[in-house]
Amino acid sequence: MKCKTIAVSMKNSHLLNTGLGEFENSIATRLARRAPELLEKHGIKLLFLVEREQVGAYGSTVGYHVIGKLSNALLKHALFTPLRRWLLPKFDMLHWTNQFYKYRVRLAPRQLVTVHDINYMHNDISDLHKRKKLLVTTRRLNQATHLSFISKFTEQDVERCYDVKQPTRVIYNGVTNLNTLPQEEYDRVLDGMGVPKDFLFHISRWSRKKNVILQLEMMKYLPEECLVLAGTAGAKFEKLVFDTIERLQLKNVIVVGKVSGEQKAALLSRCKALIFPSMSEGFGLPVVEAMCFGKPSFITRLTSLPEVGGDVSYYFDSLDAKDMAAAVSRGLADFQTDPAGKAERLKARAATFDWDRAVDEYVQYYIDILGGNV
Repeated sequence: MKCKTIAVSMKNSHLLNTGLGEFENSIATRLARRAPELLEKHGIKLLFLVEREQVGAYGSTVGYHVIGKLSNALLKHALFTPLRRWLLPKFDMLHWTNQFYKYRVRLAPRQLVTVHDINYMHNDISDLHKRKKLLVTTRRLNQATHLSFISKFTEQDVERCYDVKQPTRVIYNGVTNLNTLPQEEYDRVLDGMGVPKDFLFHISRWSRKKNVILQLEMMKYLPEECLVLAGTAGAKFEKLVFDTIERLQLKNVIVVGKVSGEQKAALLSRCKALIFPSMSEGFGLPVVEAMCFGKPSFITRLTSLPEVGGDVSYYFDSLDAKDMAAAVSRGLADFQTDPAGKAERLKARAATFDWDRAVDEYVQYYIDILGGNV
């Protein structure tokens, strides 16, 4: 059996506090476990394209290649395509694990691109800015021989804006279940964080599309509740957050800023609900992380969120602060009618978003792309 090599871009896998970093690290870990089986049964060798500090991070069952600064600069331009054989090892297929790569040429005869979102089409930016971003995305997608999407919404969104001719598949992300410790261990983590016994919770990279300021305005109408706000932003937006808290004289908002994975899990374990009125998401990972703890989420009906939230989440039908507060009050009261049963349904839905299942589907896609009988 002639061996074939699949290169998989894992250049963000060291950024564990980002969505792309978690995505790449999660699939890299599982692909490395599958590598001996792929080689023995299908004659497929795996090669990870990584940053230098990640060489060897996933064991010896896979190969590693670092694209150096010079090679990186040359590969970005079509003029240097003939030099590819000297700049890169030979591989039969390349999987770009996100649509943000910088190269303007196809680097392998078969090229799979995983598209996470084109959220810029839904964000509050100018039409000119949207057209520029869509042009760049279109150039990248034109290089792909195959596409995958992390949600049906993303697939449909791309199809609305781009003439998709390639074979496609939807492969949902998994979620790392953070609910692994007894509650007393999470309580120990929370001891020094100054959070109350019960609270609403929001975590994100703060931005306008996450509606962080709107959540603060909502808290004016929920004086009996407390919102714990985790995350960070640029200095300008962080100042806006604190200025808004001061302007509204909010005594029921606690800002904890950037948190570790352990702290995030502890906060999810104690919160009453996740507040996540995002304007655009490719998937919506925090919603599923909250589900793992049996905690409900209050989300918008926008982009991919209803696909993830299903019928076990609560929805904001209006992005008016007073209406949102009323929706939270109704939802919390509804949850208390059967907290144990509703928590179990949330956990059951979270279990359907499984990284092992996702990697199984990627592996099958690889085999199919290479022709099945590789």
